[in-house]
Amino acid sequence: MPVLLVLVLATPAGIAYGVRLWRQQLASAKTYPTTPPGAPDEGRSGAGDPYFSDYGSSGYDAVKYAISMDWDVDTETLQATTTITAKATQPLRSFYVDLALRTRAVRVNGRPAQFEHSGFQDLKIIPASTIAAGADFTVVVEYSGTPGMIKRGDVAPWLKTGSEWTAAGEPESSAWWFPANDHPSDPALMDVTVRVPAGLEVVSVGRLESADSGTEADFDTWHWVSRQPMATYLNFVTIGQYQLQQGVVDGRPYVYAVSEQLSEAERSKAFAALQQSGQIVGDLEAMYGDYPFTELGGVVPAHQLRFAGLETQTRPVYERGAILNHGFAPEVITHELAHMWFGDNVTVRQWNDIFTSEAYASWSQWGRAERAGGRRANDELNRLYDRAKERDDFWRVTMIDPGPDKLFSTVYARGPMALQALRNVIGDKAFFALAREWSQNPGSRSVEEWMVKAQAKTSVDLVPFFQAWIIGSTAPARTAANGFR
Repeated sequence: MPVLLVLVLATPAGIAYGVRLWRQQLASAKTYPTTPPGAPDEGRSGAGDPYFSDYGSSGYDAVKYAISMDWDVDTETLQATTTITAKATQPLRSFYVDLALRTRAVRVNGRPAQFEHSGFQDLKIIPASTIAAGADFTVVVEYSGTPGMIKRGDVAPWLKTGSEWTAAGEPESSAWWFPANDHPSDPALMDVTVRVPAGLEVVSVGRLESADSGTEADFDTWHWVSRQPMATYLNFVTIGQYQLQQGVVDGRPYVYAVSEQLSEAERSKAFAALQQSGQIVGDLEAMYGDYPFTELGGVVPAHQLRFAGLETQTRPVYERGAILNHGFAPEVITHELAHMWFGDNVTVRQWNDIFTSEAYASWSQWGRAERAGGRRANDELNRLYDRAKERDDFWRVTMIDPGPDKLFSTVYARGPMALQALRNVIGDKAFFALAREWSQNPGSRSVEEWMVKAQAKTSVDLVPFFQAWIIGSTAPARTAANGFR
């Protein structure tokens, strides 16, 4: 790196500038698909994500999704209407939402609108008149389909096990059951209403407002409402026969749900694990400040999931094997609940910012164990480094640009290692002040912004540290400057 650039970078503003240069250089060496720009008064398909070019859309900010769905258990189809409240960020003669199901009708501000599908999930909407920049508007989409029959490559987030169905997945799942600006840079409120045959339960995010409208003997209508915005992939729904436990812990209402397909002994064990959530939240609050949401919970479906847990907002979804493992359950619960601060309250700006989410969630497992008198987080750093220092493939996946195929791989180890190394360099006071300041301010942010905030917490020049841990693609040298103790 030229000396002049190093001197420029040794400031918060310089770090932001330098990371942009690094990312431009990395992008020029790789080929990621892009979405062509639209006309000035047309929203673009895709939110500009370097990894997933057709995810999301431009031209508006979503404010709220009100999803009303009927589920037919015999045909495994849904009939649904979603009302989207949004604000235009530019004039909109047309705009996009993401939906993989069949659209029946669209209305914009109460008037019928033209629409057309393209690609896997692009739904282009052409309102009767152009929406002015800055205007609030509503979109009502009527749609239907069989989500369990839809796959994108090997991605199939609508799951079935017996008479149980769940929509949950990262980085995508919402297009399988509701239209949305499907990108984490645009969080919105969620209101989920699902009508099912009596005897089935429906669990989703936020607070349970009602479980039966009382107007139909053979059907129940479940209504869940979130009071804080969330990224679209953080919303989920599961339908089936569930045993529910409800209560209040530390002033927060909770709902825990475990599939009745698990044996009675397994359900008892799963609930015992989930009941640790309140204590774990308290431990995390001691490190990061107030829990950012008003509800708490957890769900254990019958499915064999591709993940141990998913940070669906306020109510993580856990893989049954993970939650039934007595030794592992507290780890996965800690990880997913830490995401409420890192990944949920503060979402990634783009998917290549995954470090800001997974690094903290993974380090939280170390930090909580250390606070409880277990293995010190610094010992974990050194242990993992000793195991991986000769593995070129491990270090080749950088934290600044892991790539779409390695998005959920080494960040779970390199990420917490980098954070612990940073803690050693800047000290506990600055380290935890950074974590609290970052996680207590809702919104979507980038790795660049995190690096700027980290530099602002210390007089130590962090540029060489960031080069070693965040930018670099080789093992950091075992030096004090790189955070080894």
